[in-house]
Amino acid sequence: MYNWPKSEERLNRYARLLQGESLTIHVYYWGAVQNLATNAVHKHSFFEVCYVAGGTGFYEEGNVTYPLHEGVLFCSRPNIRHQIRNVDQLDLLYAAFELDEKLSKPDEFDFYNHALNTGPIWMENQQHSPTAEIWRSLLVPSEECFAVPIALLQQLSHALILTFPTIVGGKNRSAETILPASNAAILINRAKLYIRDNLGGSLTLSEVARYINVSERHLSRLFSQSVHESFSMLVRHERIRAAEQLLSQSAVPIKTIAEQCGFSSVHYFSRSFSEAKGIPPAAFRVASRKNTGLD
Repeated sequence: MYNWPKSEERLNRYARLLQGESLTIHVYYWGAVQNLATNAVHKHSFFEVCYVAGGTGFYEEGNVTYPLHEGVLFCSRPNIRHQIRNVDQLDLLYAAFELDEKLSKPDEFDFYNHALNTGPIWMENQQHSPTAEIWRSLLVPSEECFAVPIALLQQLSHALILTFPTIVGGKNRSAETILPASNAAILINRAKLYIRDNLGGSLTLSEVARYINVSERHLSRLFSQSVHESFSMLVRHERIRAAEQLLSQSAVPIKTIAEQCGFSSVHYFSRSFSEAKGIPPAAFRVASRKNTGLD
C-alpha cells in the first residue's frame, strides 16, 4: 500500500525545517518503519510523537505500560526514559522535533510545549483523526505517481505537527482557539465577504459566526485581534463604503442606497454617512461626479 523507505527518505530530505506564521519547528528525524524491532530503554532531549499504523507492542515509560495497536498515538517527552518492547509486526510512523523559540510567537510556543509536557501521552482510536489522515497523506503510495508533490511536504508536515497538542496533549483548548494566523486570516476574510454580500440584512454577530462555523466569542476576538475594531464598527464601515461607491458610480436614489446598504432610514443613513465622511450623501454625490467628470 505504501513505499515505507521512500516515504521516510522524502520526509527526511525535504521536511526538516518547518516554518509557519506562529510556530517554527525543527524536525530532527522522521520515521516510517515496518516491523519495528524492540529497542533499548533510552531518552531524548526533544519530543517524539508516534502513530501506530499496524501490529502490536507495548510502550513503557517509568512504571506505566501502554498497549500499542493500530490507531494509537503516543508521545515521548524530553528527558523521559522509555522503551518500545514485545513488538509483533509493529508498523510505526514518528517525528522527532522541537520548536524554535526565537522564530515562534511566545504565546503559541508556550501553549504547545505546555500541552505536550502536561497532557496525557497515549491516545487510541485515532485512525480517522486529522493527525492520522495528514500523516497518511505524507506517505508515498505503492503507485508513486499518486504521491503528494514534494512542494507540499513542508506545509503538510507543519500542519501535522500542529495537530499534536489537541490529540496527544489532550488539552481542552478548542481547535478554533489555536488556529494559526493564516487560518484566522481566512476566517476574517470569509466574514468580510459575507458582510459585503449581505449588507441589506441585519448582519448580527451570531449570524456571521454561524456562517463561518465558529463561536460568537471567537469571532469577536478575531475581529479585535486581526482587524483591530469591533464587529459592529466593521459592519458600519462596510455599509458606508458600499454607499460611497453607489453614490459616486450610479444614479440610484439615496433612499434606495440607504435600503440596499442596510440603514434603517434615510435620516439614519445621512447622519451616519456625514459623521464618517464629513459631508452629506447628496453633497458627496455631487462632488464625486464633478471630480470624475460625470457631470
